Amino acid sequence: MSEVFIGRQPILDRDMNVFAYELRFHQGLNPNKESLQATSELIKSTEDNIGFQAIVGHNNMMLHLPKDLLDVNNLPNLDPDTTLVLEIPNNVSKDVEVLKKLRDIRQAGSKIALDDFVDDDSSIKLAGISDYVKVDVEAHTEIQLKLIIESLHHKGVQVIAEKVETEEMFNYLKKLGFDYFQGYFFTNPIIINGQKLSGNNLTLLQLLAKVNDPATDFYELSQIVGQDVALSHKLLVAINNPTNMIPIRVETISDALKYMGLKRLKFWVNMLMLSNIENVPKELMITSLMRAKFCEIIAETSGQKTEKDSYFLVGLFSNLGAFFKVPIEDVVSEMPLADNLQQALVERVGPMGDAIRVLEAMEQASSVLGNLKYDGLGINEIGNSFMVASAWAHQAITQ
Repeated sequence: MSEVFIGRQPILDRDMNVFAYELRFHQGLNPNKESLQATSELIKSTEDNIGFQAIVGHNNMMLHLPKDLLDVNNLPNLDPDTTLVLEIPNNVSKDVEVLKKLRDIRQAGSKIALDDFVDDDSSIKLAGISDYVKVDVEAHTEIQLKLIIESLHHKGVQVIAEKVETEEMFNYLKKLGFDYFQGYFFTNPIIINGQKLSGNNLTLLQLLAKVNDPATDFYELSQIVGQDVALSHKLLVAINNPTNMIPIRVETISDALKYMGLKRLKFWVNMLMLSNIENVPKELMITSLMRAKFCEIIAETSGQKTEKDSYFLVGLFSNLGAFFKVPIEDVVSEMPLADNLQQALVERVGPMGDAIRVLEAMEQASSVLGNLKYDGLGINEIGNSFMVASAWAHQAITQ
């Protein structure tokens, strides 16, 4: 059976809030009947084992299906308040069968996004039946981009910039007039040369390091949490969320330890500390949680189960530079982490560094994804781990 896997990328609005997640089925370089069958089976297994709704959380879903699978019967089941946006290729303007299926899909309540818009007759015609148009910003000059945006806005179509890689590029494209922006650019913030960590952020880093020190026991963790009244309150509110299914109302950190265990309690403290950092997009928190879980799953499935906690921590901390808007090496230098964790975070070396490299390739939908491997795991296992981790992150952030 052909190797087929799902890629996932966030699409953010002009305020860096998530508008939708794009899910794209990758079929290798030469799609054929076998790969189409594999894609159909992957759609069903993903629906049955993970759930497309879990992968996108409470956000809209933009789905890129192969042309031959564009059919109302192939659409995933989603909650009524989740909008499905179906992507279409820019070369189907004369394909009567596809156009009929698109009509049925719109009548079923879904919206349409035209992929890879180019300023030709086919794209212009398809834009007329689309709600959104995606534009590869690397394929056009600034003047061309301005004209495309103006023309599409005149038709009432909203425009999505593809391949947005940095916050600097986001700001530039925002000024040009794009409505939405696709990519992990929020993990590459603008860093001012020479900018130092503030006193508050230094304190936070030191607390994060102490919380995640394997030698930190429950008494020390209680002391750390107890010194911050707001953190203690938020932690107890989060723990008492009904989704945690704790049989009593937790009133103290001691009760929390009894019912959750030290490892799970440390996780909640990590999440709440990071979420308190100002001017950080919520999606950065979700991405960090997804990275942590992905690395943990990779450790478990590749024979590194005894190191899974370290893998989880490396994944969680791999975006710390973006949280504090300073180079990751400046962040790591303030944290007394083990050498192998520091090397993984700063240099992306060693088994944990390799896991981050694989993860970043998945995030960026790299052209080499079909050949991606990790310690005996192929793209199918890696892709499934990525989807499971994405679903877990959304569940964790909403608890």
